[in-house]
Amino acid sequence: MKKIFIALLSCTLVVNIFAQVTFTALTISPQYPQANSTINFVYNSNYSPLIRQKNVEVVVYLFSDKGQKIVEPTTTNTAGIYKGNFQTEDNTTAIAFSFAAGKEKDVNSSNGYILPVYNNKNIPVEGYYTIASTLYSGFGENLFGIKTDAEKGLNILDEAISTNPSLKTNSAFLGQYLNTLTRVKKKDATPIIEQYLLAVENKGNLTEQDYNMLIQTYTRNKNKTKADSLTTAMKATYPNGTWQMSEMSMAFNKEKDIAKKKEIFDAFVSKYGADEKNKFFVNNFRAQLANAYGAAKDYDNYKTLASQMDKPAKAMSHNNLAWNMAEQDENIPLANQMANEATTFAKNEITNPTEKKPDYLTNKQWLDSRKSTYAMFGDTYAFILYKQEDYKKGLPIAKEAATINKLKDAEYNERYAMLAEKAMPAAASKKLIEDFVKDGVASSKTKDILKNLYKAEKKSEKGYDAYLAKLEATAKNNKKAEVIKSMINEPAPKFILKDFDGKEVALADLKGKTVVVDFWATWCGPCIASMPAMNKALTKYKDNPNVKFIFVDTWETAEDKLKNAKEFMDKKKYPFYVLMDNDNKMVEDFKVSGIPTKFIVDKDGNIRFKAVGFSGKDDELVDELDTMIEMASK
Repeated sequence: MKKIFIALLSCTLVVNIFAQVTFTALTISPQYPQANSTINFVYNSNYSPLIRQKNVEVVVYLFSDKGQKIVEPTTTNTAGIYKGNFQTEDNTTAIAFSFAAGKEKDVNSSNGYILPVYNNKNIPVEGYYTIASTLYSGFGENLFGIKTDAEKGLNILDEAISTNPSLKTNSAFLGQYLNTLTRVKKKDATPIIEQYLLAVENKGNLTEQDYNMLIQTYTRNKNKTKADSLTTAMKATYPNGTWQMSEMSMAFNKEKDIAKKKEIFDAFVSKYGADEKNKFFVNNFRAQLANAYGAAKDYDNYKTLASQMDKPAKAMSHNNLAWNMAEQDENIPLANQMANEATTFAKNEITNPTEKKPDYLTNKQWLDSRKSTYAMFGDTYAFILYKQEDYKKGLPIAKEAATINKLKDAEYNERYAMLAEKAMPAAASKKLIEDFVKDGVASSKTKDILKNLYKAEKKSEKGYDAYLAKLEATAKNNKKAEVIKSMINEPAPKFILKDFDGKEVALADLKGKTVVVDFWATWCGPCIASMPAMNKALTKYKDNPNVKFIFVDTWETAEDKLKNAKEFMDKKKYPFYVLMDNDNKMVEDFKVSGIPTKFIVDKDGNIRFKAVGFSGKDDELVDELDTMIEMASK
């Protein structure tokens, strides 16, 4: 009862959009924060879910049209009351607070602590509305865990229009508004959208941004004729517009011939230069071109391009190429040289960073990011040293890389195990790998190394299967305990979708079965990367009539979505049972904010687990699904 009471205490009270936004646990002054000013705040954790936490970390997000900037204000803590201040900037339009103690957070009953920046009439500045709408429409869930509510996001944008009717023809605002409108009202939004688009066209003297918004929206609404007509008009009106840069970028990305890619790159630099303004395009072109030279084993041209990159990009390219060379046993001495250079650079960056901290990271996140980069590069270097049989040099590097990942990453642990087998006493390396297996962080290759050590010790492999099964049982029990913490019990939204043959499938048809629902799209890289693991999981349960896998194709932009999905599955040859979410209704009803997202629905039609994203580790995903299916089936 106490937990419910605490959650209710931190509810948001919004009197109206022009009044001060107030919270029970948080107060700020001045009441109407403005840009380029000092804001004082008091956070009373005694009126929040963090009441029992001794140290609450306070992070402030300053939003503007350029993105977000994180501020970590110094605070004083007296009996759970945290006081501090921070400075807004000239372009700040919205402010959000994050309060956390370890993994526990106060997200204000999933509503977040979000407030406007006001003008001198105590009215929210124009940019606040688009930021707030974006946060409530999904970005806030990824950023600090607030509840996704696209309808709330739309209401905020409607409020903006009622406050400032000129926004109806403002392309920067309208692009987001029409997107959100489509998301909330779906097909009912079409006639409303057409009226807005017509109003923009009729205002005359269209900017390139106006054209782009119109073209993108008409394309999304499948009005190709209109989109093509506007594209022609835009190119005629702005013959030297930024659309040329985008087209050159797309041509460069699609081109497979290295010589032709180089021609496009040279033409881009000749036309637009390689200064700071075009840094994003130029760096991307160089990296892609360098990778292409590396893949073609044209190392001279690779080195020339790499020498023109900034140090972080060069180190990343070196690492990627060195890893590929090591996997292929190709020119290992050169791979060693590049990996050593990348690893040395990354290690120095941990203590003496040469780059400025990105605005969107906290100091801890930035440090963790630099450590993670060093671990990745060090893992590559250790692998190459293993190839060169320099085990003693490689072992401490592999150990450090695995340790940075808290010995929880099976891939990094694999390199550590490989070198441990060669450079550590047999008993010590065996104990190390046993712990990996018991913790569920051992790859198949790591288990093979354990088998070698077992055979060497016992002079036989007799009894190995029982020995391994016992270790794996510990891992499964540990995983079960971990998964229990993420277990939920919510009614799954009802749905009726069609499969590839046009047969309708409803949630009610699946009652009595444990259902794995995987939301994916043909353009989604992580979705595609997870498919081999999903195929393994599907194969494991193919003879179990009580478990059903459905793969929901959603958020597609192709004109013929069914044909697009069929061709994709035919090419990939996966035996997946696909349902078509053509109007994106099911993905919205399940409140999915990113794909791939998987749900485990029990036999009574209740969601018991939700898993977002893909770590890149097949065995980990299969094991996780196995545990979730087992528990949901009970």
